[in-house]
Amino acid sequence: MSKFIAAVLAATMLVPVAARAEGEIEVLHHWVSQSEVDALNVIRKELEAKGFTWKDSAVGGMSGANAQQALRSRLTAGNPPGAMQFLGWEGVQWAEQGVVRDLNDLAKAGGWREALAPQLLPFVTSGDAFIAAPINMHRQNWVWANKKIFDDAGIAVPKSWAELITAGQKLQEKGIVPIAMGDEPWQIGIIFDALLSDVNGPEFYQKTAIDLDPEALGSPEMVKVFDTLREVRGLVDNNFVGRDWAVATGMVINGEAAMQFMGDWAKGEFLAKGLKPNQDFYCFATPGQVTSFQYLIDSFGTFIVKDENVQNAQTALVETIMDPKVQKGFNLIKGSIPARSDVSVDDFDDCAKLGYQERATAIEKGSMQGAMTHGFAAKPEFASVFSDVAAQFFVGTMSSEDAVKMLVSGIDNAR
Repeated sequence: MSKFIAAVLAATMLVPVAARAEGEIEVLHHWVSQSEVDALNVIRKELEAKGFTWKDSAVGGMSGANAQQALRSRLTAGNPPGAMQFLGWEGVQWAEQGVVRDLNDLAKAGGWREALAPQLLPFVTSGDAFIAAPINMHRQNWVWANKKIFDDAGIAVPKSWAELITAGQKLQEKGIVPIAMGDEPWQIGIIFDALLSDVNGPEFYQKTAIDLDPEALGSPEMVKVFDTLREVRGLVDNNFVGRDWAVATGMVINGEAAMQFMGDWAKGEFLAKGLKPNQDFYCFATPGQVTSFQYLIDSFGTFIVKDENVQNAQTALVETIMDPKVQKGFNLIKGSIPARSDVSVDDFDDCAKLGYQERATAIEKGSMQGAMTHGFAAKPEFASVFSDVAAQFFVGTMSSEDAVKMLVSGIDNAR
């Protein structure tokens, strides 16, 4: 154990427990939008119905990076929260530091391993032990389209990127913005992740985003990925700098743009306006040779504390999160689908049902993939290289060949 972590644990044990309310648990998370808060309240209300008090600590911004910084400060001060929202490798990395509670007994009693797709396990386990409870599964590689714009232009849902780009060019000729997005690296990354799988097949995604295979990273196939990304850039309006993702979604909703590449959290924006899938808007996966399901999950881990009341509240929270009824209620609001594969989506909207079906198919075909942009593929030090290169390429004039060279060099330096 490092000296830092030893100091953290020692300091943690010194925190006075008398100041904590009996049965109270502080939950640190980064959900601050209305739909996110509404979804989180499903968990909160169920926990409070069991007699426990929820102390909310929300730190928004930077896709959870600000919340992670807050956690780092709390651990250094020896004052960890009772529970924390994790994305990607975050929970595993904290577990390796010895500060996260082992949930294996609860997992065995609740049948978690049997209820979860095996692809999720690396992100919620450390060794043989569960260290986090997943509440949902988002799909990142969705396309959201304004149905009226498509119908008026005589455009069908594209079956390939070539069809999508041709459709975009047709719309552009009519004075319609084909693709709404911002210039944030993570928004660009969503498109890049999809292209890695769609253009050359899911095996290429495995070789590049996960295995970091040098031959694949520097291959002509990777040049083709950047070539396609350049074509996508040609379909984005020049006012995309600084545009928030939700603003881009609003452009599609209001008929100011035809399409957006975004995870299914964008669906909440459509539903909040009373719009219905396949009546007012289309939802379809990015078009690949094999349909992929690029996932990210939100999970909650708990920290090692001495206070038995907090420990009891932690147990209650984790059991609540994994309750099928809670998973259903939460995800109906959040826009995602349950992390548990044994929870029915019969009452969900058509987009969720499609995602649920395509998840099952992707598991069978080996095309269920962790979304690199949100931390579910390569480790952070490598994922950041992909993100930086794709972002620089998208907003600049770099050639595809130079982008590939930069990518290979960056991965080599990060090894």
